[in-house]
Amino acid sequence: MGSQPFACARGLLLAAGLLALSACHRKAAEPPPPVDPGFLAMPVDPRPPSTPALVARGRDVFAKNCVACHGQKGDGKGYGAPFLSPPPRDFTAGVFKLRTTPSGSMPRDEDLYRTISRGVTGTAMPAWKWFLPDPADRWALVEYIKALSPRWQAEKAQAAIDLPAAPPDVDGPASIAKGKAVYESMGCASCHGKEGMGDGPSSLSLRDDWDNPLGARDFTNVAGFKGGWSEREIARTFLTGLDGTPMPSFADAMPRDQIWALAAYVKSLGRQHPMRDVASHGTAGKTREVLGAPDVRIALLERGWHYEPSVVHVKQGQVVEITLTTTDNGLGAGHGFSIDGMDDESFLNGATVGAPKSVKFRAARAGTFRFHCVTQCSTGYLHPNMTGMLIVDPDSRG
Repeated sequence: MGSQPFACARGLLLAAGLLALSACHRKAAEPPPPVDPGFLAMPVDPRPPSTPALVARGRDVFAKNCVACHGQKGDGKGYGAPFLSPPPRDFTAGVFKLRTTPSGSMPRDEDLYRTISRGVTGTAMPAWKWFLPDPADRWALVEYIKALSPRWQAEKAQAAIDLPAAPPDVDGPASIAKGKAVYESMGCASCHGKEGMGDGPSSLSLRDDWDNPLGARDFTNVAGFKGGWSEREIARTFLTGLDGTPMPSFADAMPRDQIWALAAYVKSLGRQHPMRDVASHGTAGKTREVLGAPDVRIALLERGWHYEPSVVHVKQGQVVEITLTTTDNGLGAGHGFSIDGMDDESFLNGATVGAPKSVKFRAARAGTFRFHCVTQCSTGYLHPNMTGMLIVDPDSRG
């Protein structure tokens, strides 16, 4: 949901806590745990009684915080929508990706509450638990969203899918090897690529139900998992599918032990290539270097539409990892980062409160380079003024 500037400002109160989440102390071979819990782990607060007054409260909260992206009618056509990728959810269609219900069915109320509270990783949808700390406001939004599509009245609520606890050895070598075999036999590489980098032969032709181009998930980019990066969240997605996209449900296509093994293998791809550059931004036909552990890690903080630090020094030839943490949600679109002359290698976007993003690149050329926010939802004095300087000192070895 899009936020108004005054709502985003509340995120400034979180800056001190977020600084402690810097990526400076990451292990080289294992990405850090997420700042927020995964979708299923998001606590669901007790809900107030469903009343007309609660719907009216939801309408008011929606008008103040959500229309910029989702529109006055909830149809995803807010004034900020043209600048957002992926586009905002059209609530009137009643099609939702993050659910605990079978493919093609409506989400449970708890699913909507989790999504509102946690946000959607890798998108402009922020975690509204920070901006709407009163659970009643978030429950009111659930009630109002359900009033926007006739599907809620026409269709019977579905029970949650059967997702038992993961086997104790789910992340062991045998399970991962079994999952790799399932990945190959199920044809996952046709979209996601042989190494899971989202570059399969069908990836460029994928489109969602609204005919928007849709890239395949790059499993090596752990920050791209919308519901969270864990075997349980990945297995849930395999069982529910992602409605509105070409990603189907595999609930009837394979037994649960294969589901868990496949989830373990997909998660392992992120461990093998931690914080790799996002493949979808690669130049067509160009083979990109797969970078190992970074030589230097830079914790970059956004505060009030400025970068801290604003000047960064590295050495020529170093592999640099930039992690951008934000203190607000940039008018609902998050914040980004790219370096002039290195746009393809250094691009990241959509970093939001509680969901930092990282990008890794090699500083191949010596010189002074401008870096800037790539978010486009402001053309005035905000995002365009987010700039800094990367100074790459020459390799002293000549």
